[in-house]
Amino acid sequence: MAASLRGLSPELKEYLRVNRLPDIYEALLSGLSIMCPQDYLTFILEKLMYIKEHGLDCLHWDMFIDEAMKPPRRFITDSNLDMIFNFEDWLLPTPEMYTAAYNHYNNKLKEMCFCAILQNHLLRKKKEKELQEKIKRAVKHHSNHLLNVHLQIWKAWVKYRLGRQAMSFQKLQHVFNVSMGRVIFQAWHKHTLEARKQREYFEKLKRLERGENMEDDDLFGQGTGEARDSVSTLPWKIAIQIFSYLDVADLAHCACVCRFWKVLTQANLLWSKINFSVVKNRLTKGVTDKVVCRLLHKARPYLIHLNMRTCHHLTRSSFNSVSDCRNLQDLNLSECGGLDDDAFKTVTKGCRILLYLNIAHTNLTDASLRAINKNCENLQYLSLAFCLKFTDRGLQYLSSGKCHDKLQYLDISGCLQITPEGFQHIADGCPKLQTFLVNEFPTLLDDCMMIIGQKCKKIHTLSLLGCPLLTDESLKLIAHNKTLQVFKIDGNNRISDLSLKQIGRNCPELRHVYLADCQRITDATLKALSACKNLVVLNLADCVRISDSGIRHFTEGPAASKLRELNVTNCVRIGDMAMVNIHKRCHSLTYLNVNYCEHISEAGIELIGQIHSLVALDVSGCNCGDQGLSALGHNPRLRDIVLSESSSITDLGLQKFAQQSKDIERLDLSHCMNLTDGAIKNLAFCCRMITVLNLSGCKHITDLSIQYLSGVCHYLIKLDISACIHISDKALKYLRKGCKKLKYLNLMYCKKISKNAAQKLQRHILQVEYSNEDVPRYFNY
Repeated sequence: MAASLRGLSPELKEYLRVNRLPDIYEALLSGLSIMCPQDYLTFILEKLMYIKEHGLDCLHWDMFIDEAMKPPRRFITDSNLDMIFNFEDWLLPTPEMYTAAYNHYNNKLKEMCFCAILQNHLLRKKKEKELQEKIKRAVKHHSNHLLNVHLQIWKAWVKYRLGRQAMSFQKLQHVFNVSMGRVIFQAWHKHTLEARKQREYFEKLKRLERGENMEDDDLFGQGTGEARDSVSTLPWKIAIQIFSYLDVADLAHCACVCRFWKVLTQANLLWSKINFSVVKNRLTKGVTDKVVCRLLHKARPYLIHLNMRTCHHLTRSSFNSVSDCRNLQDLNLSECGGLDDDAFKTVTKGCRILLYLNIAHTNLTDASLRAINKNCENLQYLSLAFCLKFTDRGLQYLSSGKCHDKLQYLDISGCLQITPEGFQHIADGCPKLQTFLVNEFPTLLDDCMMIIGQKCKKIHTLSLLGCPLLTDESLKLIAHNKTLQVFKIDGNNRISDLSLKQIGRNCPELRHVYLADCQRITDATLKALSACKNLVVLNLADCVRISDSGIRHFTEGPAASKLRELNVTNCVRIGDMAMVNIHKRCHSLTYLNVNYCEHISEAGIELIGQIHSLVALDVSGCNCGDQGLSALGHNPRLRDIVLSESSSITDLGLQKFAQQSKDIERLDLSHCMNLTDGAIKNLAFCCRMITVLNLSGCKHITDLSIQYLSGVCHYLIKLDISACIHISDKALKYLRKGCKKLKYLNLMYCKKISKNAAQKLQRHILQVEYSNEDVPRYFNY
């Protein structure tokens, strides 16, 4: 159509434009395209007649399209109409243009196809190359793997052969050494026997010539003759090992038995350690200067460990004797009232290789710490607990001394005179400090501990018992010390979960945590501590906000598998669900304390009895009855159990428990009001290995029970029968005859026991507490 209209006259083009022929064409073409009528000629005629009747003013491009089918936009533009009707002659392409466009289009298609074929070829070539490289690497890896396997087999075989050769060499060397030792020992033994016979022969001749016996004014007394006992027939080394378990007083008594025992008690090995604090109550006049001087003069070349704790009557002469012990490494002078600065200076001048020094509860001043500074250059352990007369200057002497870089243990508990300046001296001068004890320090503030936390990065044991003023600020700084293993604090109402969370997260080596009576601690702390996989001791006594949920969070962590000791005394929100989680997860638990946890019923106690690793248990104040006690008896490893104030326990329950727990060693039945002599009878005849028994407040116990105990329980060491109002002097006779090893006896509020009988018993028992006063009201009689 465009070709047919080419070359129109301008008048005709103007006529077509004025009569809107393009618009009519657009409207008809749009209607035919969209409506698609079957008889298109009739459709065209009808629409032309419509235009003729209504005029050109109503003309619109979509007027012949139904409303439901009208498109949203026009699809024939003005440029298309102009081109069709040849309104612009220059817009019509020429045949040359068609030819050029066709050739360009063909070339473009060829170029696209060629590029696509080329890219496909290159891609396939690249993939093939990558596949070949992967095959090469796989072959190389396979060959290397085979070589590595054969190398490991060869190394294991070489190691096995070397181990066999080393084992063979060790066996041959051992046989050779045993043979040579046997030959040498036999020769030496023969020689010593001949020398001993010769010496005894000449000594006998001398005594016969003098006409008198050998006398010795030594401390240990006189021998009474040749040995005729089984100890004297033992080898020398074994006999000395037996005597090493005796203290100084017992060794003195043994020296009076016979000549062999006297020689045996003078062995060097027995005098490497002397403990006067154990025997001070057994000596008639106590530990005096005369006794100390004579013993130290005898043992000074061999003495390594010396304990003079609570020896109040010693004077300057005793400390001068201590200074003569040049090989002394461990010295305990705590609570020695006669120790002053001059005496201590003498001790440090003589004992220059001291490693352990305890001068707690003494009146030493800065001058003594200055003496430590000058003389004790190897000191590693120092206790200044409750020494109230030294000042910050003394700590400055200590931190600048010869031992400052070796000091690992420091105890300044109760030294309230120390200021932050003193703590600064400790932090600056003792960088290798590992154990730091600041107990019973009610004035300790955050500033002091922040100084220690910033400088002493190697502390693994920190004890802050009795420090109520510390807050989370100082503990957060301490939490940055990743080497912390033991942390103790109690009676503090200012610390919260914020600091303890950081300690639990930042200190993975934590083993011992003591948080007694910290009221703000909640279950969140237990959740944080559950990540400490090395935790073995956890004490949360009197932390009343701890609940079953906290125990559940703790047992779900890795810490539960290694936990050995758990104390939740007076945690009133803990009940049976906590015992369920402890029973499921804590398979290494040996000590459990749940006293006064009132929500633990007999069902929970039965679960506790199924923890087979449990050795010690405290269920005082819980709802433990005969059924729970019988369940506890099924635990074969249980050795120590506290059942105090368990009013539901009767003779039947104790009988079942005793029949199953025959190896029990320590038992507390205090204030179990329903127990009678029948229960104690079963306990005595079944549990014969018991060493500690508490029957305080059992008002139905009589002399018959004591007769049963003294008849079969011969290993009893400690017995408490206070407020047993029916026990009389007759029971004390049974105890004196049957319980030979009894050392501690409590007879408080026993009105039927006379004072004379109790005093007689004190001759045979180390410690007897007696009172015939009325029973106090808190016993609820």
